[in-house]
Parts: sequence; C-alpha cells; structure tokens
Amino acid sequence: MNNFIIQGVGYLALAFIILSFQKNTRTKILGIMLIGLFLFVIHYSLLGAWVGAMMNLIEAGVVFVAYKSESDAWAKNKYWPFIFISTFILAGFLTGKIFIDNLPIIAQIAGTIAVYQKRPRIIRFIMLIPRPLWFLYNFTVGSTAGMIAEIFILTSVLIGIVRFDILGQKESRVNK
Repeated sequence: MNNFIIQGVGYLALAFIILSFQKNTRTKILGIMLIGLFLFVIHYSLLGAWVGAMMNLIEAGVVFVAYKSESDAWAKNKYWPFIFISTFILAGFLTGKIFIDNLPIIAQIAGTIAVYQKRPRIIRFIMLIPRPLWFLYNFTVGSTAGMIAEIFILTSVLIGIVRFDILGQKESRVNK
C-alpha cells in the first residue's frame, strides 16, 4: 500500500489523540481517544507492525471499558485493569520478536493505569510515561506519523497539564 496513505491514517489518528487531551472531562478524553486508537490499529497493521497494532487494539478495549464504567455496572469490575495488563503481556509475548517490541507493552500498561484513574489530572500526568517508549518503537518500525504523534501527544498532554492542572488551580484559588 502507498506509504502516503499509511502515514495519512496515522496522522488522522494523531489528530484525535491530540484533541482528546484538550478535553477536561474523563468521558470526553476517553471517547475521543478511542477513535484515535482504532485509527492507529489500522496504521500499524498497514505497516506490518503487529505489536503496535495489537497494543492499540487492546488499549481501545481498555478505553472502551473505562468509558463504559461511567454508566454500566459490568465495566466497573475492579479486575478489568489486571485483565488488560495481562492481555498486553500475552499479546506482546505472542507477537514480539525483538527487544524494542517490549516498549509498547510497557507504554500500554502505563496507559491502562492512566485511564482507570478518576481524575483528569492524574490521567494526564501518567500519560507522560508512554511517550518516549512509543517514540522509540515508532522510529524502529518506520512510523513517521507515530513519531510525530508522540511529539504532539506529549506537547498536548503538557499543554493540558498547564491549562487545567497548573493555571486552573491558580484560577480556583483566586475564585475562592
């Protein structure tokens, strides 16, 4: 397939992920993130980067269950994070071939921990961990869109932290 199309799918995924971190509610962050993750599954599949595709597919499940935990009792089961973390490890074991394939597994474990947090602030801070791990993986598998995505995601997370967690706290103190 044409590399322009493959990278284009990655850039579209990037747009959704960046947008997600600029939302200030948990459900909006997770809902928009879900779309970006599915697009990254397609992107990595087209690249033949199966660990990346599997990690994003499982992460989409994580985000979906976390999103549904706002309204559905089945999704509130306290064992979901452990199930997903185990699934990441198993999928990585089955699809990974080289050392660098471990980086997305670690990144996705951190991402799972992040989306199970209730406070958007904690989600944003934990989401700093996966960025360098995914960047190195993307570099190795040739995902230009993925590398740029990680730079933009890191920037977006940092902007969200400044807007809501640093400046937002100052506003709260002033308004009291």
